[in-house]
Amino acid sequence: MKPLVLSLILLLLAFPLFADVTVIKPVNTISMETGEVAHDRAVYIEGGRITRILASEDLPSLPEDATLIDGANGWLIPGLAEMHAHVPSKRRGEQYARDIMSLFLANGVTTIRGMLGEPWHLELRELLDQKDWTGPRLITSGPSFNGNTVSSPEQASRRVQSQSQAGYDFLKLHPGLEADEFQAIAATARQEDIPMAGHVSYAVGIESALRENQATIDHLDGYAEAMVPSGSPLSETAPSWFGLNLASEMDPALATSLARATAKAGVWNVPTQSLFETTSGFSPMEELLSRTGMEYLTAELRSRWRDSVVDLRDRSSDAERRNFLHARRTLILALQDAGAGLLLGSDAPQIMNVPGFSVHQELAYLVNAGLTPLQALQSGTINVARFFGDGNRGEIAPGFLADLLLLEDNPLENIDATTKIIGVMRAGTWFDRSKLDEMLSGVRERGI
Repeated sequence: MKPLVLSLILLLLAFPLFADVTVIKPVNTISMETGEVAHDRAVYIEGGRITRILASEDLPSLPEDATLIDGANGWLIPGLAEMHAHVPSKRRGEQYARDIMSLFLANGVTTIRGMLGEPWHLELRELLDQKDWTGPRLITSGPSFNGNTVSSPEQASRRVQSQSQAGYDFLKLHPGLEADEFQAIAATARQEDIPMAGHVSYAVGIESALRENQATIDHLDGYAEAMVPSGSPLSETAPSWFGLNLASEMDPALATSLARATAKAGVWNVPTQSLFETTSGFSPMEELLSRTGMEYLTAELRSRWRDSVVDLRDRSSDAERRNFLHARRTLILALQDAGAGLLLGSDAPQIMNVPGFSVHQELAYLVNAGLTPLQALQSGTINVARFFGDGNRGEIAPGFLADLLLLEDNPLENIDATTKIIGVMRAGTWFDRSKLDEMLSGVRERGI
């Protein structure tokens, strides 16, 4: 081979002509697979993907038009996912929707799974994918399957077909479904090759949800009833607020067998523990209302969320709430230990859960339940990639999509480090701290 030809080939391999070159250095990269840390790295991004990771000292000469980002010796992890998000309806207006997307992205959330979809969300998914809108990647359900929208097995089946043909990513299940309606949804979903996710109706039960391979169970819905032993005075009692009314009879010892059954079925869980630690927990109201992120709410929404917490806490005794949270934490750890997949999600925006900010609170609650910081991070990164079958997301390695979160401190040592954000990269587009602050400032002025 002629030297000139060989030189051209080597140049093309080093710097493809189709893509700009961005380099972040110096950074410490964290593998989500192993937790291994590589110090003082230079991470190359070309065409929205990581192409090379070198020691900073080995950095070769860069093209003149390359972008060099100061990594500030920070800690680089994949962008996080909010796997139980609520995307605004079109009727709320474009600015409100843009503000919600900004809150997610400014907190390092680069993927959201919208759990209550509508036709406009199919358009929004494309706008975000094409970067016409600034925000995370959107995975969206269609309108909910519930006791009000489903009237018979036959109608349920037609509804599944309609949503599949419309192009939704999955089906959202809400309470109120009868057993035969759920069976029809599951059977048609298999035919249409579209997953179903969400709640477990009381008439359906956790055993049926596992048997029919529901893709995700959200909020640990259905497990509370299953943790009440047969023969208990509350056995076969319908749950309210995800089983808070059953708390006095829930047996945490049953968590292990339920977790093993879940792992065997291959069903994933999105615990949304933040929703329950705030509403059913013991943090003073003043503390909840002063948490980081609450300043982005309107006074009216803050008041409504406060009233909701008061109402939920008044429904049960302190002892019942302690038992309820203990049982949930025990189940979360049992699912992790059994190898049943956990996915990061906080149900935002929802009571006391501000979009983006609540993901970091959820990580802390997972660690509080017994997960290691790495396991908690995996629930929002590599686990999400595995759940979706994405072989090029959720890790810091060549070939992976450049959805990245750069942190000041090491989150493996303290999970709260995920809140100390230097910058966020979404599919190769970099948002530094000043840009993120600018986005947040506008949201704060308007309020959500």
